[in-house]
Amino acid sequence: MTYGASDTNTTAVRRALLLVFAGIALAVIGASLATATGRPVWRVVAAVGALAQTFGWVLAVHYRRGGAA
Repeated sequence: MTYGASDTNTTAVRRALLLVFAGIALAVIGASLATATGRPVWRVVAAVGALAQTFGWVLAVHYRRGGAA
């Protein structure tokens, strides 16, 4: 069985959305721990999560519009 461009795009979009959800998890965990402990390192974790989420959305939109093919 051969895979076409559509299958490649679907896989790429799924990976990008996985990055989005991982970014959401990092942002929520980081923000919660920053609030609970007051340590600045958790704010950095939350910021990295927000950046990962943004990057994931950009990739998902790029791949949905045919950028992977």
